[in-house]
Amino acid sequence: MKVAVVGLGIAGLSICARLALSGHDVIGLDQFEPMHQRGSSHGDTRIMRLTPGEGETYVELARRAAPLWRTWEGLAGQPFIQWTGGLMAGPSGSPFVTSCQRLSRGPAALLRGDAIHPLTRGAIAMPREWDVFRQEDCGVIAADAVRAFLLRQAPRWGARLVHGKRVTAPIEGLTLQIGDDRAAFDAVIVAAGAWGGALLPEFAGRLAVKRRVVAWFQSSEPRILPVLCVDNEDGVYGMPAPRGLYKLGLHAAGGATSPDDVREPDGRDAEALAEHARLLLPKHDPRPVRMARCLYTVTPDEHFLIAPAQTQERVLLFSACSGHGFKYAPVFGQLAQEWLEGVPSPELLAFGLSGRAGATRLGAPKA
Repeated sequence: MKVAVVGLGIAGLSICARLALSGHDVIGLDQFEPMHQRGSSHGDTRIMRLTPGEGETYVELARRAAPLWRTWEGLAGQPFIQWTGGLMAGPSGSPFVTSCQRLSRGPAALLRGDAIHPLTRGAIAMPREWDVFRQEDCGVIAADAVRAFLLRQAPRWGARLVHGKRVTAPIEGLTLQIGDDRAAFDAVIVAAGAWGGALLPEFAGRLAVKRRVVAWFQSSEPRILPVLCVDNEDGVYGMPAPRGLYKLGLHAAGGATSPDDVREPDGRDAEALAEHARLLLPKHDPRPVRMARCLYTVTPDEHFLIAPAQTQERVLLFSACSGHGFKYAPVFGQLAQEWLEGVPSPELLAFGLSGRAGATRLGAPKA
């Protein structure tokens, strides 16, 4: 089957690789150059959690991804995941922390916030009354290394990747205008992140594009620290980064934006992130070493949206709703293949229009 995949972020690359390996004639299209930083997939690290607190569907998806990550690492000849452990934290009674504890398959003891300072030898501090669930199955993914691997591997399996060519919006049917050329396909999969709503306007009302900023902080005593996911007003998340730095982001802070006109980080962003660094990272300088912007594309319930177009045959929107999708990357290609080949899938049902994911919105960091 001749398939166009529009958008070559982590989802689109995974889909191209899997469909080509399965024997389909695949062309992947992206309006920007390889390894660009305009979307949601770029960066040094992403969080890996095998027990996501967002619900049973995500736990099964993460555990389905785990052996595939090992396959990718074997093919690449390098590790992609560094297992650091994680601290899931929030005010007493936090629904997110409670969900992480309930879903965990390991020991499920809760810690109090004031236990974290001695546990981390003073590197992380939390309010005394907070609940903290310690997870061993957390770590960080080398995001850009994974993207570079897929940019090499997908063509080896037969996919043709085309960069620097914009698909004209809106998409209407299976014939695409690609730059100055037109081409017909048997199926079209739109994995264009923040540009998905423009390409498939019937979904525009379900996809909100948000500007987010992350910052890197330096410590006088650098060491590998655990991942942090904090269920507070801003939805703080953090992870160790290369060169002894620690990266913080705010899941819930930042306004709507156009993907084609995103404001660069400024002093207001630095201070918002520094405020959390002062509280959580007492041994780190609260002045960011550097900052970077990224895009979130979110649905009203913050669950993934993987759904066939209602007005067009054989067209699929594939939105892993930026913020916590990277950890499932190897499975995305399988989900697209299941849709393409008509294989029933509980995930496709959960993330479709008729049956949303089983978890309620928890207001927790989606990293």
